[in-house]
Parts: sequence; C-alpha cells; structure tokens
Amino acid sequence: MQKFYNIEKSKIIKGLEWTGDRIGYPEAVVRGDTYPMTWAHDGDIYTSSGDPGWSPEGVSDSGIDVEKFSGGPADYKITKVNRMLGFDGCGGGGPKPSGMICVDSIFYLAFQNSRRLQPAPHSLRSQHGSDAHIIYSASPGWFWTPDFASIPPAPMFPGCRFGGPAFVNFGQNNANARDRYVYAVSSDQWDNGSNLRLGRVPADSIVRREAWEWVCAYGPTGEPAWHHDIDLSIPILTMHKHLGMPEMVYLAGLERYMLFTWRFRKDFSSDDGTDLLVFEAPEPWGPFSLVHYEELWQGREFNPYCPRLPLKWMADDHRSGWLQFSGAWNDIGVSKLYYRSNVRPFKFIMQ
Repeated sequence: MQKFYNIEKSKIIKGLEWTGDRIGYPEAVVRGDTYPMTWAHDGDIYTSSGDPGWSPEGVSDSGIDVEKFSGGPADYKITKVNRMLGFDGCGGGGPKPSGMICVDSIFYLAFQNSRRLQPAPHSLRSQHGSDAHIIYSASPGWFWTPDFASIPPAPMFPGCRFGGPAFVNFGQNNANARDRYVYAVSSDQWDNGSNLRLGRVPADSIVRREAWEWVCAYGPTGEPAWHHDIDLSIPILTMHKHLGMPEMVYLAGLERYMLFTWRFRKDFSSDDGTDLLVFEAPEPWGPFSLVHYEELWQGREFNPYCPRLPLKWMADDHRSGWLQFSGAWNDIGVSKLYYRSNVRPFKFIMQ
C-alpha cells in the first residue's frame, strides 16, 4: 500500500510493531476512558478520565475527573487527584476531557461538550465533539480556574471546528517546545470525525480566547498562514469519518510529530471494533505521511479507542515505548472489564 486516502507512506518510519501483549489496569473498580495525558514537572503523568467509575457497581461518577499515573509503564498506579465536582453529566450529557498539558508547572485541561448533546456533523449517533473550554491549575490538579459555576455560558470554542482541543506535548513540563507557542489539534467530532485543525496560542495566554489563531492557508513553500478567526481556518488533514479524537506529540529523538487517531467501524458502536491510524510529519501542520493502519485494532470485542502516547514511557531514542488507550464501555459480558486504562508496548520500524 503506497497511498491511503491519497496520503503517502512514510519514508522515515516504515511501521509500528507490537512487542508485547495488552495489559489492562489491574484494579477492576478503577474505570474510565479518553485519558489525555501530560508529563508534569514533578515527574508524574497527569490525566483526566471521562465518565470515571471508581466503584464495584461500575460508573458511579460522570463527566470528568483529574488523575495521576505514577510509576509504570507495566506497574503504574492510578490515583484520583480531583473528582471535579460540578463537571458532571454522563456520555454526551456532560463535559468530556480532550487535552491536557503542563507548561511552566501550570496545568491546562481542555474539555468538550459544555453545552451537552449538540448535533454531531458526521453521524446522528455520536454524542459529542463540540463546545470546548480550557481551565487551568497552578497545583497538580487540586484547584482549577474557573470552577464549573464560574465558566461562561458561551463556550471558549463554540461548535465543532475546534470542539475537542488536544494539546501537542513536547516533553516533561513541555520541554523541547519548538517556540513560544502552545499548539493543539482537534477533529470535528469525538468519534469518526473528518477534518483535523491546528491552533496555537502564546504559552502565557492559553486561557485567553482572543489570543488563539488557526492555520488558514498555506504559502508556496508549505508554511502556514494564521488567523484569529476560526471561521477562516482550514483542515490540516481531511479523511472522511476516519479522525476520532486525536493525539499528537513531538518525538525529539526522531525529529517528528506523531499523530495517533482512530475510527469506529460502525458509528458510535462499542461492539464492532475500531481501526488505528498513525501518521508522522516534520511540522505540526504536516505534511502527513502514513506510518501504520491497523484494522480491528486489538480485536472486535475489545473495541479500543483514544490512543495516547505517554512521553515519559518512551525510550530515550524515541523508537519504542508504550501506548495507552481505552476499551469498550458496554456492560454486556466480559467487555465491561475493558472499560479502563490499557497499555501495550510497541516499537517503530525505521526505514
């Protein structure tokens, strides 16, 4: 396969190879999904779980929380840092996390679905993927500004164009940042989106909506032009219904931006399996080349989604590491045991 959706195969990374089996988090009562991650200044990984269920009965909480992954990758411990009271609502009926980053020891959490159950552009079944906000914390997740009661009624990013910002992480405490900006990518639907957009903001102005700008055009040499009007933004990648909530990180050892995404084989179904897509690019805006495409990734019953690449768990040369991801949420039979954090070791096969 030389091309996929008119996207060339990578000339740098030949593929991705699994080097071990999937490991599900061993504590059955620690459940949740989505898990956008950042490697913080204190050495731990921080994340936010969607619809966290920390009880023997299953999903007892809803909305979002803040959690910490200590140790790992094969023996990490998950600790709940903040229940995020008020940020509630199950599934599409409440906020869901999309991005997290630690910059200069300050934590930023992006979440979507602030107006709950808005129509999705590419599927009548999808529950969410729009109306995003960003909040911040000067401590590792204990106090967030603004709190839920103080969030403006109008979303920071209304609609679906930038409805689920996923921050581009560059290393511990955002070391290796390319410049003074923080970058974020977003699909236009939580699952099976079609268009990926790239925004950026000065690192000292992340929660100021007016400071954000988006790629709106490309020059003759491929350099992007930026504009503060999101309505003028253009996709940096388009693949019809193949772009679920994305993950982008910079791997300094490879000098490449890695983009992980996924798609349900049947719209918003936890029963029919998913496909995994991995791309690389020399810049966060592209051009993107295909590294890996895997149908029925991890098997139909497991139904994995939201792949994440914890930078703390990468080898020093960034050629191998561990992928973290979520599993099927339905409560039928053994599949309910998949709804938790899962990890699996891999390596990149270089050209």
